[in-house]
Amino acid sequence: MRGFLHHMIRQENGPRSRATHWKQTVLYLEDVLTICEGETIIGSMTVAPNKKNPRDVDIMVKYSLSGRRCVVSRVQFYKMR
Repeated sequence: MRGFLHHMIRQENGPRSRATHWKQTVLYLEDVLTICEGETIIGSMTVAPNKKNPRDVDIMVKYSLSGRRCVVSRVQFYKMR
């Protein structure tokens, strides 16, 4: 295709890399889940700007597991600043 520039974009996000506007986080669950082969964790995640501060992000995680060793159903809320 003539007229288009193709170039590689490289995004580094390691601890020694230059800071970017991208954010990373870890969402810890309140439960310890024990899952056996063939079982399935069912869940969903909702991410939205905070109503009071649009720079914050509200996160809702729903998950459930009905297994041989673990039965749990929970909704957890997080705020990323």
